[in-house]
Amino acid sequence: MPDSIKTTRIALVVAAGLAFATAALLLFIFFAGAALIGWGTERAGLLGSALLGATGIFLAAGFAAFGVADLFISSGIAKGRPWARFAGIVMAILLVFGFPVGTILGIVALAGLLGRDAGDWFGSAGPVRRVPQVPPSGERSLRSGPSE
Repeated sequence: MPDSIKTTRIALVVAAGLAFATAALLLFIFFAGAALIGWGTERAGLLGSALLGATGIFLAAGFAAFGVADLFISSGIAKGRPWARFAGIVMAILLVFGFPVGTILGIVALAGLLGRDAGDWFGSAGPVRRVPQVPPSGERSLRSGPSE
């Protein structure tokens, strides 16, 4: 595996770890907020506390899904799967918007996935050319004229 591909894979694994950490932090913050509001009191029935809890769970699930996707893509990159290059580019573009750490990780991942070594590692993106089969010596070729 070329070094640029290894670096890309490491960047995606680090991004996955950060996504999981963010999901855990969001769950903690939103559940701590719900506990401070009070689950057993009349304040717990307010619409705001219900929206706060649902928002926290939704955000945490979203970050966890991005973490799982990052790990899945990095696994495909390690195996040289062509779909992983495209998915990695898409994920790296999304990471670029996460300033400042996500930007650095996204640029590193893009540099690896769009570099010279990526074409060799993932195979060519061009159309597959079929090699014409040569008929065995005993059979007539289509190019030769009628037999005499």
